Amino acid sequence: MPFLQNAWYMAGWADEIEPGQMIHRKLLDQPIVFFRRTDGQLAALHDRCPHRFVPLHLGTLKGDAIECGYHGLQFDCTGRCVVNPHSSTIPAAARVKPFAVAEKDGIAWIWMGEADEARHDLLPDFSRLHAAPLNAASRGYLWTDCNYKLVADNVMDLSHADFLHADSVGGGAFTSAKTRVEEHGDDVHITWECRHDSAPPAYDRLMPRPGQPVNFHTEVRWRAPGIMHLDIAITPQEDPGSEGLRTDNAHIVTPETESTTHYFFWLTRRFQVDDEEINSRRQAIMYNAFSNQDKPMLSEQQRAMGTDDLFGLGPVLLPGDAGAVRARRKLEQRIRDECAAASRPAAGAPRVARA
Repeated sequence: MPFLQNAWYMAGWADEIEPGQMIHRKLLDQPIVFFRRTDGQLAALHDRCPHRFVPLHLGTLKGDAIECGYHGLQFDCTGRCVVNPHSSTIPAAARVKPFAVAEKDGIAWIWMGEADEARHDLLPDFSRLHAAPLNAASRGYLWTDCNYKLVADNVMDLSHADFLHADSVGGGAFTSAKTRVEEHGDDVHITWECRHDSAPPAYDRLMPRPGQPVNFHTEVRWRAPGIMHLDIAITPQEDPGSEGLRTDNAHIVTPETESTTHYFFWLTRRFQVDDEEINSRRQAIMYNAFSNQDKPMLSEQQRAMGTDDLFGLGPVLLPGDAGAVRARRKLEQRIRDECAAASRPAAGAPRVARA
């Protein structure tokens, strides 16, 4: 299935794109080069010179333009060729596609559809995570060799944690929890709630009294194409009104290709926010879960599925799949609607007479 074009995708962390430097990344099967203009604003162009199709990132920044390293054509941040060192004229076809980009809450976002149609009012809000103290926040990135929807499924169905991550963030709470799935416009929310004998191992050691019974609440809020907030609250059953352990997290997936994914995650917490050791330990635990447990499993899942679509294979569905299934269906409907709109003739376009 094609990718959704008219949406914001995470291109990377904003501080990855430094003044005077270019970074390049393939997104939705398209090579993109990112840089900052002289005023500090982000810019992004299709990373291919229209002359001999050399990647533009192999060139040099010249003010607000990129000079191709092969023959010296320069393209400004609108994609227009502004310098042709070989002639006083510039060919009309000498232009590259520009992309709308935005920087918000420390994240660089890109709109993969037409730049002049970008909806800045739809930029995701991660201000709460961005405001977290440095010792209570950590960020990460994983390149993953599977389709981006499989990574999103993995976050939307956390019942796998009781088995794949039993020694860290699992422990039985998810499979014993009651789940609730709700749709809020284009968003899908799934919540797990239960009373459990103890917190998952990674959290239990941080409780006021390890091993004590807890109230367990987890919520994932999904937005197309693959933007997820994940919030966790664990409180002692004997003191349910306490702050307990609360974390606010982000899991964001951007397709690189049909079978590879850029996976960004952001972990913050609201407890013991000045303790740097807790932050380092939590980051190590979560990174191990993502890189050494989730990633290999998702890679093998992709290999087993090949190019087949999940629904086309007729999967057996369990109660915990409800959120992921609804999210997939919403995403796929938006893609179908977008493709249908693109195939309709523009208003006022002449009709072609048939013989």
